Amino acid sequence: MIKESNLVKNDYKLVYDLKSWLKNNPTDVELTHKLTLDSSSTSGLKGNYGLYATNEWWENIENGNIETYAISGTIIGLNEENPFMEANKVTTIKIDNEEREIYGGVDFTNEETESRYRNLYKVGNKIVTFYVLDELKEDDTWNDIVESKLGILPLINKIYIKEN
Repeated sequence: MIKESNLVKNDYKLVYDLKSWLKNNPTDVELTHKLTLDSSSTSGLKGNYGLYATNEWWENIENGNIETYAISGTIIGLNEENPFMEANKVTTIKIDNEEREIYGGVDFTNEETESRYRNLYKVGNKIVTFYVLDELKEDDTWNDIVESKLGILPLINKIYIKEN
């Protein structure tokens, strides 16, 4: 299990934190709640352990009712050459101790963290991403983060990066 305190001790920098991001984006929370509560739709989260980003939801993450997952790896690519995407918005990550690669978004909580940490999104740097694995209404939805779990939405909770 990856411990955040060990990451900080080993010079990893926190570049994204969901709680901080949500404070600046309350509309996203409202829209997620609306979709969760819409019983006529098969889209969205189930909300079995509280509505997204509520105190109840965070408590269920802390006590293990909502599963979490972490990956660590190395940034092996940036989308700099892709003309359809804004530069440096998606990374390719080679997961440690696995043969697979995943794509991850470049997220920042605000302009200050972006100006401070954008330079860490470089090929060769180590990255650790913590996810909250929330249940979707659609039980058979596939995801590329935790391939063995259908009906799960891996929500990025925190991202740490270490300069190589």
